[in-house]
Amino acid sequence: MQPKRIAVLGAGGFLGSHLVPALIGRFGCAIDAVDVTFRKLETTSPKVLRIAARIEEPGLVDEVTGRCELVVSLTALCNPALYNTVPLEVIDANYTHLLPWVKRCAERGVRLVHFSTSEVYGRMALDTAGERTHDMNEQTTGLFLGPVDCERWSYACAKQLLERVIWAHGRQGLAFTIVRLFNVIGRRMDFLPGEDGEGTPRVLASFMNALLRSEELCLVDGGHQRRAFMSTSDLVSAVVRIVERGSASSGQILNLGNPANDVTIRALAEALGRAFAERVPAAAPARFRHVSAEAFYGPGYDDSEARVPDIEKARTVLGWEPRDSLADMLPEIVDDYVVRYGSLLEGIASPMARCAGAR
Repeated sequence: MQPKRIAVLGAGGFLGSHLVPALIGRFGCAIDAVDVTFRKLETTSPKVLRIAARIEEPGLVDEVTGRCELVVSLTALCNPALYNTVPLEVIDANYTHLLPWVKRCAERGVRLVHFSTSEVYGRMALDTAGERTHDMNEQTTGLFLGPVDCERWSYACAKQLLERVIWAHGRQGLAFTIVRLFNVIGRRMDFLPGEDGEGTPRVLASFMNALLRSEELCLVDGGHQRRAFMSTSDLVSAVVRIVERGSASSGQILNLGNPANDVTIRALAEALGRAFAERVPAAAPARFRHVSAEAFYGPGYDDSEARVPDIEKARTVLGWEPRDSLADMLPEIVDDYVVRYGSLLEGIASPMARCAGAR
């Protein structure tokens, strides 16, 4: 497939800022970039039409799907600190506001590449008979969420329901690909509290916030949870192949992650601390503190012990293999944060007594 015009919803965010220039570079196409801010989208290509809008604004879905052949849907509220604190906003952002886009793509024959999440698998990897497994497979792993009063699962539930809607439209002709992301990290990820955002960012940004401020890196429930981290460059290469291989990837749900980077959150914190010490030799050594999930995230928080992807389907369909190790990724990420925030934070005390957390 050689699309002439692609809409990217969430183009100004962390992932969009990496994907938009890659799509232009590969396909030379025009991009309708939709987001509320474009601070992270550094490309100056004239092929990018920046549309500063919320995706639910009246008329936007008709305008964009009327001229684009493909919609790549990245937009989401995907911060665990929000799942049990503003669950209605999370459900709207990840389901309600995206539903009209799915329907209009189906009606107009516009191809849809939708970014879902590994969180749909829930609290643990279980096969359809309820037996524990090591990794999570698109076809053989069940989706096991916690009880309703554990509002942490509002995000996963909203994402799962939209997947089911997309799948149902696919049975009636919608050309779609759903990607389930497993913990993508890289430059320009999230924000630093008190500088360019408020609240608690995701794990890597939280740890970098603590390191830059010489504060403790707090390990939620000891940081024993396991995650498989993937680089933005590996993600982008997979998405470009999804766009290229329209026939092969249509109607597919694909795990995108790097099982070789399966580590505990504590191991991530320690590795990031070492990378920070190497890049910033004058910095204070990393310090760690254990906190409970309820103390850090509040009542209603729950979590999965491990999320490791089975990526055989993506290997087969896309001819794709993730390449970057944590050792490859972390120095570049540290450098990015130091360049963006180092001079800002030098000698400045933290505006609040906080520490870094785990996703």
